[in-house]
Amino acid sequence: MSAPLLSIVCVVRGRPGDLGAIHRDALAAVDRTGLRAEFLYLLDGSHPEAGRALRALPVGAAPVRIFRLSGGSGEAAALQLGFERAEGSWIVTIPCRYQVDLEAVVRVVDALRAGADVVATRREPRRDPFLNRLQSRVFHAAVRTLSGRTFHDLTCGVRGLTGEAALALQLYGNLHRFVPVLAARRGFRVAEIPAVQRAEDRGLRLFGPGVYAQRAMDLVTVLFLARFGRRPLHFFGLIGLASGLLGLAITASLAVRRLLGEFPLTDRPLMVLGLLLIVLGVQMASIGLIGESILFFAARRESPRIVEDGPAASAPEPVEEKA
Repeated sequence: MSAPLLSIVCVVRGRPGDLGAIHRDALAAVDRTGLRAEFLYLLDGSHPEAGRALRALPVGAAPVRIFRLSGGSGEAAALQLGFERAEGSWIVTIPCRYQVDLEAVVRVVDALRAGADVVATRREPRRDPFLNRLQSRVFHAAVRTLSGRTFHDLTCGVRGLTGEAALALQLYGNLHRFVPVLAARRGFRVAEIPAVQRAEDRGLRLFGPGVYAQRAMDLVTVLFLARFGRRPLHFFGLIGLASGLLGLAITASLAVRRLLGEFPLTDRPLMVLGLLLIVLGVQMASIGLIGESILFFAARRESPRIVEDGPAASAPEPVEEKA
């Protein structure tokens, strides 16, 4: 029986590193696993130099497949395409620039062999600037608070997945960062292992306000998917209920005081606020109901993951007590 096929998936975007060196290091790590392998490189946008470097890779026992996506598709869409085109039973993703020693690929495969469905890596010990580590801690604390899942380095691009887990995630937008969180939500077994950080990854990383705002919106998306993805009415209904009750309390108090002759309602902006809160509450509840309806009719598309544990042990026969 031949060894299972391993698919190495790499999304090339932004400013890639030395793809030739990355490929050689990844190939050396794959050789130590003893598995047959294929390499899939997905070019997100126009990368003429990267394309030439990849086409110049030597053709050996591990075939190299190159795909080009239209500009602006995003890393999540590129990863999703890679997962769909990969032929391996196991998939390992690597970044297009050095983050950790690619020796970690061997340990990722070992974790998959041990039974994990998804393997995340964390840079340990972190040797980059304090500001990088502070941003990482704040980000992961927010992920832990909002999703209830504890991970230490979701932005590390070396990960392992079984073919089943890769096809079940349905990545889009910026969800590529949250692969372990989404996998845990679907019931897959997720492991996290350390990896040695490379010197090339130790530069200071600062972003503009728009990037941080986008990350905040990504966290809200993960919160919704992790906790309310299958029950949107609980999320929108809670907001709608709070808004509606507050609006009713405001309008009711003003109406009672009007009936008591204290003041007219024509010059009370608070009355307008109360009515707006009631309308907002109705709208939020309606959005939740629409979401529940969509989930009801699309329930067959996302069936729960079922794992057969094997036949149950037969019950012991009763033992007759001797008189």
